[in-house]
Amino acid sequence: MTDVLLIHGAGGSSADWRDFHLDFRTHTIDLHSPWTWESMLDQVEALNLDNPAVVGVSMGGALAVMWARRHPECPAVVNIDGHGFPDTYPGLTQSEVDEWQRRLKELFDQMATTIDPDLRPIQDLVAKGSVHELYDGVKAPTLSVVATRLMPPQLPFAEYYTAFQQGVLADLADREHVVAFDGSHAMLDEKPRELAALVTEFLRVTAG
Repeated sequence: MTDVLLIHGAGGSSADWRDFHLDFRTHTIDLHSPWTWESMLDQVEALNLDNPAVVGVSMGGALAVMWARRHPECPAVVNIDGHGFPDTYPGLTQSEVDEWQRRLKELFDQMATTIDPDLRPIQDLVAKGSVHELYDGVKAPTLSVVATRLMPPQLPFAEYYTAFQQGVLADLADREHVVAFDGSHAMLDEKPRELAALVTEFLRVTAG
């Protein structure tokens, strides 16, 4: 049976997977600083797992894809809504995109200052890289799960985030396994059973 590693998102922990159950032998990790891709990949290496399939959410989803780039022999990868930035934002001009992103950066900077200083290096990490840059060179079978709903904190930025989701789906259109999931970026909390069923079926076919 293939081992499966579950990687949490930014600000999360291994406990985030408590309601997500796969029909495979699973392992979790609690990532820690320094918040660089190389450091986190090395933390996964330190688990000494034998060629696991990797499932990640948000930042952890992007890390899972990067793991597959580092390990071409990886049997399968699942990226749950951690895809990078799209090339285009349907329905928005570039100046509108720039303004939305400026407003979001101000909000995140305020949160990093007043709520959690650890958010700043994570924000800097995930604010870089496009969908194509993330996925280029990945050979492993990869399931890309894209949120189609918004979380309540995203609603004031609905115009931007809706275009963002549509742009990500457009950039992933040429990939083999892409699912527009009826949930928000918090789908792991919202619909863990439905999400686990989707991932289980994919891993049965690809990883055995």
